[in-house]
Amino acid sequence: AALGSTPGAVVDISLQEALATLAMTELTRAGQTGRSWQRKRLTDGNGATVCILPASDGYAAISPREEKQWQAWLAAMGSPDWGREPRFARKADRIANWDALHALMSEWSRQHPKQWIADTAQTAHVPSFPLRELSEQFESPQLAEHGFWRQVAGRQAPGFPAQLSHAAAPPKPLPQQGPLPLFGLRVLDFSWVIAGPTATRHLAAMGAEVIKVEAPGPGDPGRGSELHTVLGQAKKAVVLDLKQPEAVAIAKRLATECDVLIENFATGVMDRLGLGAAELQALNPDLTYISASGMGRTGPEAKAVAYGTLLQCYAGFAGLNRHPERPPRVGFAWLDPMCGLLLPFLAAASLWRRAHQGGGTRVDLSMVEALLWTLAEPVLEAQTEGSAKPKGNRDPAMSPHGVYPCQGEDAWLALAVRGDTEWQALCRLVPGLANLTAQSLAERQAAAERIDAAIMAWSGTQTAEHALASLR
Repeated sequence: AALGSTPGAVVDISLQEALATLAMTELTRAGQTGRSWQRKRLTDGNGATVCILPASDGYAAISPREEKQWQAWLAAMGSPDWGREPRFARKADRIANWDALHALMSEWSRQHPKQWIADTAQTAHVPSFPLRELSEQFESPQLAEHGFWRQVAGRQAPGFPAQLSHAAAPPKPLPQQGPLPLFGLRVLDFSWVIAGPTATRHLAAMGAEVIKVEAPGPGDPGRGSELHTVLGQAKKAVVLDLKQPEAVAIAKRLATECDVLIENFATGVMDRLGLGAAELQALNPDLTYISASGMGRTGPEAKAVAYGTLLQCYAGFAGLNRHPERPPRVGFAWLDPMCGLLLPFLAAASLWRRAHQGGGTRVDLSMVEALLWTLAEPVLEAQTEGSAKPKGNRDPAMSPHGVYPCQGEDAWLALAVRGDTEWQALCRLVPGLANLTAQSLAERQAAAERIDAAIMAWSGTQTAEHALASLR
């Protein structure tokens, strides 16, 4: 609209559809197989790819998802005898015997501090981080080097989660308006797994021509799951063995003909291939070069081996996203798809800047900073109350507020009571609430356990559909 070619627009956002883009693998699995995962995910260790272990001073998260990483992790634990047992030989065996495996690893981990566990694992090239409280983030040398914190009313608040620099070049107008906003722009996609491919999928959906570069053989690991079904749509692809000079030359030629490059390899990989930002922007000053990595490309922790689910633990998100008095779980894989939404915004903003001021932009996104950027309220709370407390399904403004089991297998009801009128209507419907004296929000919150028990006693006798109809 600001370009003058469109008089205005109405944008109608569906929160349900926005959330569905984050649950892409779950929806694709259901669509392709007619089956979904159980909602009860208590002791499966997230498929033995990432888990949380108790430490002497908290918790540590590990992710030995590849076979070589599992063998390195066994060695880091001192090569215990049980590591050679057939029930833990393959990944499928470890999943099948997860409860026993987690108990054995926990016996070892309880003897050591969380940071020591993570450092020992990272030294063995096994992805691992301690579970941090938000209050621990303020002493981070990594965040300090990036100048992440900003002062707001005497407290530290999250700053912008990316380092930016700009190449010098004349302004380059955006293409004339096409059928979609990014029509006429070309993106070179060196990304893999979730965060980067999600970003380039959104750019493709907005009309950009996306050329995905994959290695020979199996290609992107996402092809081994439901991910590629969603994230591979509307993209072109080329296979390049970047260990060969000829392939690197092709990649460089493509970069001179593209507007945006996105990559999320480990720190140093693109530079070693001769495809770093400085080299490619020297060839194409109009190129916006976007990197996404766990900790950012600079700083004392830049080379840490990281996955999004581990960074959720490191940033403090997993500690908040838990039920009180229960051990933390990694939970929903939120950070990767969230960064997949942030990166296209940065790409579009960089193209807008290029059109007005000239030159491509170097964007160095830190995923852990991006997650902290979304936690502004608990970050401030951690400075006033000493720590941000996990609330489980509780809500500060609504009570009762939770998820309750219904009649049948894996059947549940989500319920939120927004005020006194709704509470009184619920009391008339649920027999066990009739004798409760709790009326105000504060009283209901204080009696939350008794209220939840009464609602569960009622919901357990109802189908989810009948309970929904009664509540409506």
